[in-house]
Amino acid sequence: MPQVWKSSLAVDYKVPVEFPLSITAEGMFTKNINAVMIENYAVRHPASTWARFAGPDKRYIYPSDYLYNSSVKDACVLVNTNKGYGYTFNVTVNAEPVNNLDLMLAYTRTEMKELSGMPGSNANSAWVGVYSVDGPNVPTVQRSQYVVPDRVTGSLSYRIPYLNDHMASTISLFYSGFTPYGNSFTYSNDMNGDAVTTDLIYIPKRKGEVSFVTAADENAFFAFMEQDRYLKKHKGEYAEAYAARAPWVSRLDLRFVQDFSVKAGNTRNTLQLSLDLLNAANLINSKWGVYKNMAVSNYGSILKYEGRDADDVPTYSMVKVKDAYPTKTYDTYLNIGQCWMLQLGLRYIFN
Repeated sequence: MPQVWKSSLAVDYKVPVEFPLSITAEGMFTKNINAVMIENYAVRHPASTWARFAGPDKRYIYPSDYLYNSSVKDACVLVNTNKGYGYTFNVTVNAEPVNNLDLMLAYTRTEMKELSGMPGSNANSAWVGVYSVDGPNVPTVQRSQYVVPDRVTGSLSYRIPYLNDHMASTISLFYSGFTPYGNSFTYSNDMNGDAVTTDLIYIPKRKGEVSFVTAADENAFFAFMEQDRYLKKHKGEYAEAYAARAPWVSRLDLRFVQDFSVKAGNTRNTLQLSLDLLNAANLINSKWGVYKNMAVSNYGSILKYEGRDADDVPTYSMVKVKDAYPTKTYDTYLNIGQCWMLQLGLRYIFN
């Protein structure tokens, strides 16, 4: 039975000016008391007697007998953990500087840390889907998969009544800016020997710190790292799951509403025609308002583990995409669901 502690606080403030202006700030903090995760009882936990890789990446090397019973590989059990926390903070400004002109601007900051987001459709897939350094049985607290850390939203709406308010036109503009998803930089194969291919990479500080099979692989990786914001900022660390954010996306929606009103007795009858242009900027430029997909293969598998020498020093190669080293992290991703759309509406209102 999952349990969490939640604390929230909100403040509304009306600014003493000549027109309506208000500021709302609200925050919520969540701490796990009994969160859920999967543990595979068939797999041994790393022990101090196990060998480690030599060099800056000192993760455990799973021995050949890492299973309690070689014939049983899957004994996944639901267990509890109290590790993990999250918070959300939002500040919103609303204003009406002139009659019928409504303005809104908001910023939301969200973070959620957990051991496992249960990323699978069954017990085993939820276990093997956990990104880790030393194996899914010993995950570290990491960012949740579907967190959007920063989001900016805004709106502008202006209503123009005329003919004694029997007709009115409303023009609205909506903005949303955010980083759509997070990625995890991993090895393309199993490095630590636990038969799970979700091993997070170690990000080297400089050339020569880790071993590559060829100088071309090393040069390609470091050139790639220098153009990537996340890798360049976290040299000398293990990559964190879902922490490498996709490029910022800005979307604009345009709405036009025309009202036709007639009063019959005490009832006001309104026929409302609406036109919504969703992701309007994409109509001007096909690269605007759409997500960018990772250019590297398998959503972050940038290095391949090639083995270790007698001193347990690992060697890597740079993963190629279409027989060429990738030179940038993201490409434009065109999806019909992200293109501009037009929506027409008809509504009858009586009050």
